[in-house]
Amino acid sequence: MDAVPILRTDFTDSAGWDRLLQALEMPVTQEEGSQDFCDYDRAISYVTPVDQEEYRGLLPEMALAAAPYTGHDLPYDHLYLADAETFASDDLPLLGIDLHDDVESWPREEPFRVPALQVAGVEINDSIANLLFHEFRDFDWTESEVYVAGPGTTVHEEFRRMDQDEDED
Repeated sequence: MDAVPILRTDFTDSAGWDRLLQALEMPVTQEEGSQDFCDYDRAISYVTPVDQEEYRGLLPEMALAAAPYTGHDLPYDHLYLADAETFASDDLPLLGIDLHDDVESWPREEPFRVPALQVAGVEINDSIANLLFHEFRDFDWTESEVYVAGPGTTVHEEFRRMDQDEDED
């Protein structure tokens, strides 16, 4: 499956976009206090931020109009919008849009918010079909603690080293 796009639709808050990109790069886990690199993942491994003016003001219904059953063959069944509401909140809640073909065994879900630091967990679960994207619709994010390995931690530095190794290859 190709990386799921995060489309920037609001261009009034450059600092907000930068904060979002930083959040997507942060190694996160649900294992409190873990120093094990293998317990962590980053949303950026599963999503592609798209910062293009052509998406300015894109609304959920416009994204849905381009969904697979309208003749567009997309390599993903959902996407995220980074809109003004995303940048107005500390937890940077992206607007998740369910794009799967509505003729499947469940109806499309209404768009719903996913905090930026929770995106890695959503994408990991969706990629292995443990929980599909639409199943996160009514998820209570306050009950799902996420721990961040910030700059200066061993885990964060290991991810940084891996990124540098990839850049050199």
